Amino acid sequence: MSYNKKRIVKFLIYYFSISVGVLLIFYFWFTKLFWFSLVTWIFATFGVVSISFFTFMNLRIVELQNESEEAHDKNIENDKND
Repeated sequence: MSYNKKRIVKFLIYYFSISVGVLLIFYFWFTKLFWFSLVTWIFATFGVVSISFFTFMNLRIVELQNESEEAHDKNIENDKND
């Protein structure tokens, strides 16, 4: 896994652990605001996960383009040598 993908995974782990901790604080100490914070957290989590997913896909597309360019360059070299 590339460095950028590891950074995204670490960010998601930190995000979920911190946000669950904040939700627990709201659940135990601010019960009147808990449902509002839960709905807000669901929308925010959807945004974070979707952006991370599209970033993963973008990184994969870049990897495939680089591999395609390398294979194309290698084929051109082989054609010149023949």
